[in-house]
Order: sequence, then C-alpha cells, then structure tokens
Amino acid sequence: MRGRRPASFDSSWRKVGWLILGIGGLIVAGGAALGWGSLRHVLYSERADGEVVEIRREGSMYAPVVRFRLPGGDAREVADLGTGAPDFAPGDRVTVLYAPQDPTDFRIDTFERLWLSAIIVTGFGSFWLMFGLVAWALSRNADLTLVGERAFAAIAIAAAAIGAIVFSGALDLYGSGTRTAGTIVEIREGRTVSREDVRLPDGREVSRDVERTSYAPIVRFTTIDGRPIEFHGRGGSGTDYAAGDRVTVIYDPANPIRARIVSFIDLWLPSAVCLGVTVLFGGVVVLSRRLRRRAA
Repeated sequence: MRGRRPASFDSSWRKVGWLILGIGGLIVAGGAALGWGSLRHVLYSERADGEVVEIRREGSMYAPVVRFRLPGGDAREVADLGTGAPDFAPGDRVTVLYAPQDPTDFRIDTFERLWLSAIIVTGFGSFWLMFGLVAWALSRNADLTLVGERAFAAIAIAAAAIGAIVFSGALDLYGSGTRTAGTIVEIREGRTVSREDVRLPDGREVSRDVERTSYAPIVRFTTIDGRPIEFHGRGGSGTDYAAGDRVTVIYDPANPIRARIVSFIDLWLPSAVCLGVTVLFGGVVVLSRRLRRRAA
C-alpha cells in the first residue's frame, strides 16, 4: 500500500500548483486578448486593397509599410508591427482591415498576422497550466507515474501536431515551388546571454553568465517576373555560409517571401525536431505503461 505523504509536502505542492496555474492563466488571458483584437477587426473593420511599398528595417526587426485608399479616395500609408524576419516583400498585394474611425488601427489580413501570435501565447500559457495541474495533482497525492505519463503524452501529441503542419508546408513547397539561384548577402549574428550553474574542480558550484551566438544567413534572389526578394535562412550555433555564397532557393510563386534554401536544415530540420520530441516523449509513455503492466 502506498504511504501517505506528509501534509507539509502536499501543502507545498498545492502552493506551487496555484502559482503556476495563476501564471498560466494570465498568459492564456493575454493570448485570448490578442485573439479578440484580431477577431474584432475581422468582424467590425472595413476592408481595403493595399500594397506593401517598403520593408522598413529597424535594428533587427522588419516592418512592412502598407499603402491603401479609404472609400473617399484618400491614400494612407501605415507601418505594421515588425518581426524578426521579413514576412512580406515590396510589391505584395494584401487586404487591410482597418477601423473606420481610425484607419491607423489596422491589421493585415493574413493568418500569421491575425492569429499566430495569439496561438503561440495561448499555447505557451497552456503548457504552464499543464505543469500547474501536475503540481496540483501531486498535492492531492496522485500517482506520480500516471501524472508523468499524461504530461509526456500531451507534449508528444502537441509536437506531433506541430510537426505534421510544418512537414506538410515544407513538402508542399518542395513539390510545387520554383527553384532559382540566390546569394547570401549577410550573416546575421544573434547574441543571447543566459545564466547557468557550473561545478568547479574543487566541488563548489557557481553561477555565471554564458553568451551564445547564433548565425542566420540572409538570402536575396530574383523571381521569374523580376521581383527582388530577401529572406532569412534558418539560424544555428554555426554557419556553413559566408557573404557572397551562391545557394539554390525554392520559393512559392504566389507568395515569393515564402522561400527556403534547398537544404536539410532549412526545409526539413523543424519537422525532424518535432518528430524527435514526439518519439522521445511518446516512447517514454509507452515504456512506462509496459513496465506498469509487468509490475501489476
């Protein structure tokens, strides 16, 4: 018979569970607020045909500048929020959703611009909620093995779903995209600093700041109809490219900014990582269940 854990143990996990659930709830609420803002534009805003006239670079961010006309004929030129990599190119035709009383309050009508941020924030908050439920279950004297299995199964399912979507997009681009030659115009360096604990030879543990550098190639190519396009390749801790290198590019003729370098890292690595996470966490769940059945 399983022994009862001390009340202080249960109380500690209950507090941790409430804390994590509260943080997760706030993050999910933020994602819902982002989603409501986009839904409000979809339901109540006016629509106008627009054109991306410029990609404004501000530091490491790229902001599309869109020109569109109001019903009275007045032209408006507005800059949308910047992203870490350009998701439009000059000359792209877009649909603008704008508030009639304030045309500067607008959204570009694409799935990524309307919903992706809300989905990412909500998904991140959902993981916090999941870990909060794990802590809450532990405070209720739940079986740790069962709790772990369900948490790992949730992670495996989420990774499998994301991997399927990413793989489907890469496969579609690989099969129907147009290939052309591109040039590496720059290697973008990104630096992050993280704090980690290390053990010294004398056994003492100390904390130190560790700087990590990642590199992302910026590629420029010209479409069949003569449009210059610039996009970011996949970044990593090292780089196989240098400025001036020629690479093979594959792009979507209907949306040329949707482009990739023809390489395993650019096309297939994201789905491979998702597959690895699915196999790892799913495999742990399967192994755990087999061991429990044998022990029963």
